[in-house]
Amino acid sequence: MHPRLVRVYPVRAASAAGVILATAVALGAVAPNPADGQVITPKTVPVFQNQQFDILPSVTAGMAGVSIAVDDSLSDPFVNPAKTARVRGGSFFSSPFRHSISGDRGGGRTMPFGGMGSIGDWAFAGAVALQQIDRAGPMAFSSAISDHTATNQYLWLSAARTLGAGVSLGVSGSFATLDAVDGVDLLYPGSDRIRQSSGSSDLRIGLTKSFDGQKTLEAMLLHGQFDGTHDVHFGGQVWDQGIGSWVPINRDEHNENRTRIWGAHAEYSQPIGTEGWRIGWLATVNRLSHPKIPNYVLQSIPRDPGSTEALNAGVGLSREFGRSKFGLDFIVEPMRSSTWAEAARDTATVGGGTIKAGAKTVENSFNFANTLMRVGFGHDIPMAKDSVSVFGFQLGVAVHSINYRLGQTNNVTQTFREQKENWMEWTPTLGLSFRTGALQLRYNYTASCASSDCITIGREVVAVATPNSGDVGSGGIIAAPGSALSFQGGSVTSHKLSVVIPIR
Repeated sequence: MHPRLVRVYPVRAASAAGVILATAVALGAVAPNPADGQVITPKTVPVFQNQQFDILPSVTAGMAGVSIAVDDSLSDPFVNPAKTARVRGGSFFSSPFRHSISGDRGGGRTMPFGGMGSIGDWAFAGAVALQQIDRAGPMAFSSAISDHTATNQYLWLSAARTLGAGVSLGVSGSFATLDAVDGVDLLYPGSDRIRQSSGSSDLRIGLTKSFDGQKTLEAMLLHGQFDGTHDVHFGGQVWDQGIGSWVPINRDEHNENRTRIWGAHAEYSQPIGTEGWRIGWLATVNRLSHPKIPNYVLQSIPRDPGSTEALNAGVGLSREFGRSKFGLDFIVEPMRSSTWAEAARDTATVGGGTIKAGAKTVENSFNFANTLMRVGFGHDIPMAKDSVSVFGFQLGVAVHSINYRLGQTNNVTQTFREQKENWMEWTPTLGLSFRTGALQLRYNYTASCASSDCITIGREVVAVATPNSGDVGSGGIIAAPGSALSFQGGSVTSHKLSVVIPIR
């Protein structure tokens, strides 16, 4: 999942069961994973969250992160652990960055630190990061510090061994404790306090094979999981149009959230011709289960969110000519998700029948046909003839087109409806670098937005979900749509400075 913050809300209240997949979408991919191509998650509403987890440095970040036919010496060891074997010598790195959400809807500051090194046939990489997140949503000025900010902690470890004949084998693990995730406040409109406590992990085993030093094949298996809780307090009052007066709210809710991911990934690349061109292919399969998702609507209805089967297939091209580099990735992402709501008690149907407690009241079937394109260009300029000091710049843009069809069966009202939705998310990037024999300095700027909101100078535009005046029951929650979606605008931007110091 790549871009993530344009807010989209239903024009009218969504169905209670419809919230299930949107919840999995918003929180199913929050593990601290530097590679989106290996973990595929569905989205039914465009809520951007990825920049919060774009923590580690990257050589191609300014080129929109092109990766299929382009190597990235900084991020590759954390994507496929077998690529850690390519590390020679050693280095330390840090990549502090700040991300912010338009409309004063949150953001944060992150300080990572890590290193890479090799000893004989072994190579290692590791990193840690501390992250401060600015909480969004209504709160009193005099409220505690913990109500305004939260702290997240991250750890990455990777090790690989060269086995001979161009084969390398590696294992890695990433872990995080999360007290805040961007956008969660929008899933609980009407609340005045949300306490988050989450943990995530991602375990991988990878294999690479080099043929004649030019052709490369890689394969990887992964397992990820996310476990979290939301303790939500609703206070104040809401307008009940039915009785024509304000209704007080003062209650606490405890919600759990759990997601499990299993996946397999493969890539192959090789040179073509003699003019610096290279071509690559990738394929990924993911199976996601969502054993527990929070209840985001006011009525308490137990739910089992179901499962998702996701695939992607892509092709990449790159060319190096002189001191310039070009890269292009094109990926298709077909997915299918099945979700449902369960009756908390025996429920009467319109036809006079009864749905037993625990049986399905609403069944959703989502079919996705998404497309992702990344294109980037970079150029290096020596500071003087035969100088080891080089200035470089990069430009790029990623475009994520999301298309899905929802088929919803309501077993209570005995009705069926279909809905089609599609939108495009844009991520323009800029990179500047300065490299000498003693260090590397990189600056990267990234924005995630709808096409009309990518230029945010002098603008602070983002709409926040608010309860519809007559919807005391639903609270106007972000959900799988109950009607056509409408864009409200917004963007998330980040500024990252990376420093790499080689060990000699």
